[in-house]
Amino acid sequence: MKHWLVIYDIRNEKRLHRVAKTMERYGTRVQKSVFEIEAGNKTIKRLRNQVNDIIESEDFVVYFDICERDWQKRMKYGPKKFKGKPCDKEYLII
Repeated sequence: MKHWLVIYDIRNEKRLHRVAKTMERYGTRVQKSVFEIEAGNKTIKRLRNQVNDIIESEDFVVYFDICERDWQKRMKYGPKKFKGKPCDKEYLII
């Protein structure tokens, strides 16, 4: 398993919703257009194919493969939500 940070900017609201729903099946939303995903290369390839079927030339999606050492260095602050429900802990992505 690898750690991925996926960010995107989708220009059309309908496509944006479809991309967000697709991402939610694979990872955890940390901001409106940012997801953390733990997955192997085959899974990310499947995700990329699904997203590529949705997006147009004016949209973009970036997949960052984050090494374990750097993944462990991330710091999170702020109100945390788990599947839309508030949690006691706080975090911020840096």
